[in-house]
Amino acid sequence: MYKIINMYWQRANLHIVVDQKIEDNVYFIRNIEEFKITPQDNEIIINVTNVKKGEMLNPATWRVLCEYNDLVLDSKLLDKLEDYSRIFRYRKEKYAYLVYFSVNNDLHLKIETKFMMENKHPERFYRTNEAKTIKGKTLIPLKRLGVFLFNVYYRLSRVFKVGHNNILFLTDNNDELMWNLKKMHDYLEEQNKNNKYKIKTYSNDKFSGKKNYFKYIYETYLIATSDVIFVDNYVPLLTHIKLSKKTKLVQLWHAGVGFKSVGYARFGIKGSPHPYKSCHRAYTDAVVDKDNLVGIYSEVYGISKDKFKVCGSPRLDGYLSKERIKEKTEELYKKNELFKTSKVILFSPTYRGTGSNSAYYDYNLLDLEKIYNFCEENNFIFIVKMHPFINETISIKEEYQNRIFDYSEMDVNDLIYVSDIMITDYSSCAYEYSLFDRPLIFYRFDKEIYEYERPMHTVDAFTSKQYEVKEFEELMKVLNELKNVKIENRYKNVKDDSNNACSEIEKQVLGDMKL
Repeated sequence: MYKIINMYWQRANLHIVVDQKIEDNVYFIRNIEEFKITPQDNEIIINVTNVKKGEMLNPATWRVLCEYNDLVLDSKLLDKLEDYSRIFRYRKEKYAYLVYFSVNNDLHLKIETKFMMENKHPERFYRTNEAKTIKGKTLIPLKRLGVFLFNVYYRLSRVFKVGHNNILFLTDNNDELMWNLKKMHDYLEEQNKNNKYKIKTYSNDKFSGKKNYFKYIYETYLIATSDVIFVDNYVPLLTHIKLSKKTKLVQLWHAGVGFKSVGYARFGIKGSPHPYKSCHRAYTDAVVDKDNLVGIYSEVYGISKDKFKVCGSPRLDGYLSKERIKEKTEELYKKNELFKTSKVILFSPTYRGTGSNSAYYDYNLLDLEKIYNFCEENNFIFIVKMHPFINETISIKEEYQNRIFDYSEMDVNDLIYVSDIMITDYSSCAYEYSLFDRPLIFYRFDKEIYEYERPMHTVDAFTSKQYEVKEFEELMKVLNELKNVKIENRYKNVKDDSNNACSEIEKQVLGDMKL
């Protein structure tokens, strides 16, 4: 008999700890439905957003059995049972998914799951349909009709698909292809000298305006006439279109490592995805850099691990090539000769806000006068490279512009080549920077609230020369400790990169395409 001695949550993962190593099979059962999970030593771990090949743990009363014997709760935990319950909010916090627990007379554990809606008129609960105003009731059928019509249009557009080798590179977040998506696109274009593939692209520069329906019509047509769709971020339209089973939807993801929770790893937190309807759940293939990222991104996308391809990161193909480093470095020297004669601080944080429409950064967190004086005294330049989502540019006084520069329009990976110190916070560019083992400073002024709203997956031990600060004065103190850092030959002693992610993706994802 297995006795439960503890329970705890890690994001959407429920951990059930028993008093001994589990040698038997573990099953979750409701009525005639069941699914099996693999225990880890003395723990049973279930992700409520991703069971049975990427499905939610549906609303029901579930029993947990080890080889068909019910798990027994230690009686000492009875008083804590309510404390283990969780409320996962979504859709602007008006809806919720509940997980709570009960036991029978024999202390056999039961897991209860349920969906709830906000009641805006609790005093009239017996007369109203919860969370549905007159406006809401009117909009629901209109929205359903819109989704239905778009799917009809999608199926009709499939008629115009020619051949079996149509590839679409799609980004809904940027005005141009970037990062992994651009690298994979450029690789296939290079390989396509004999017109093996028919390659198309779509980005936000095609149309302007948040609610431009011509944009959705054109985007849907491209999606419908494609056999393989490469994306690198969340694409809202794909949440509502039911793709043909013959279409591959491949997620390349723009970030390098999964140390910041996104997608279903944020289930129940502000900005949470819908439990069932999400573009993430539609991926047929998902590419990751390393084996240890499969579990992380399986949680993020809410899909099963068998859909993952461990191919490496396309944006790192050739990144450590001495020829590329030399070429890009020389280009930057020509752009600004101070890159060559001064030491370089690269400031590249991520954005704050819930997404591209609300992204911002508080520039008041930087005292540019102190930064300028430090740079003048110690022969540094300070390079600002903001996240592409941030539209507001930093204001730099004219008298500071010989030491402080805004290069937000440039590729952060190129700027890394000439940087001697990087300041970031939770940006994935820390991964590329860590390949050079130079000083790295995490300026995390909002560490507690940020990590509460976006729990961390992995420990960010990127380099041996790593610092973390919360206050600007702490940041300046660390910079003073590092002021004697030496300018080195930027491409000396760099090991040539043997990463071949693009060719591996072509082989694993496109290898079975009909030509």
